[in-house]
Amino acid sequence: MNAKGWALTAGIGAAAGAVAVLMMPRTNPTRRLAAKAANKMEDVAWKVSDTISSKMDQMDF
Repeated sequence: MNAKGWALTAGIGAAAGAVAVLMMPRTNPTRRLAAKAANKMEDVAWKVSDTISSKMDQMDF
């Protein structure tokens, strides 16, 4: 299996896992843990975006 096939298979597996977690009741500990992880990843993404934006603003074109 080449890299593209592996990436596609991994992506499909991750999507299927995410759907399974979202189908769980909100009180399920697994769903709560997944929600916390998603919130942390969102925070990191915003921080990275802000850092890149500030670096781009400092550059002189």
